[in-house]
Amino acid sequence: IMADRMYTVSNSDLNVFNISNPFSPSFTKKVETNNWNIETIFPFKNKLFIGLQNGIFIYNTNNPDVPVLDGQFGHFKSCDPVIADESNAFVTLRSGNECQGFTNELDVLQLNSLSNPQLVKSYNFTNPHGLSKDGNILFVCDGADGLKIYDATDVGNLKLLKQFEGIETYDVIATNNIALVVAKDGLYQYDYSDINNIKQVSKMVVSQ
Repeated sequence: IMADRMYTVSNSDLNVFNISNPFSPSFTKKVETNNWNIETIFPFKNKLFIGLQNGIFIYNTNNPDVPVLDGQFGHFKSCDPVIADESNAFVTLRSGNECQGFTNELDVLQLNSLSNPQLVKSYNFTNPHGLSKDGNILFVCDGADGLKIYDATDVGNLKLLKQFEGIETYDVIATNNIALVVAKDGLYQYDYSDINNIKQVSKMVVSQ
């Protein structure tokens, strides 16, 4: 959601809804991407980062009702959550899923030129899923390898700050010094207000 618009993705299209009147939202436009393997969408400022099974599309929303493709980056076929900040996009690729990929890594892309994102570095992971970033702190859910937290001040040299093992993690949202983590057995909360003493503060069990 941004600029009184809600953007959603289907398997192949980007959809725009006007929610300026929350009591009467309206469908505005369907943007055909000419692809059939969309996975995720991440908004940042006036950009939409759309993760496909084989790459990333970057759309600008200068006209919020008509997103326009600015650039793209391709990679091997693999499911790929994506996030971005002012300078970089972060993409996780993983194997062992419906996307039939064989790669398990985190790709960091430079966004100096949105029409031509460049790969900065790839990092090996076990089976990475969702990720989140707050300032220079990067959170990566690495499947059965748990939650990994990095200092991403230098994206070309990520430094592991903390790893929480013994849980199978799928997704994370980090904001206001609290990381909400979805795991196989429930919802976890971690306090990272003291980066030298990151700690679990709660767990809500979800029955299988």
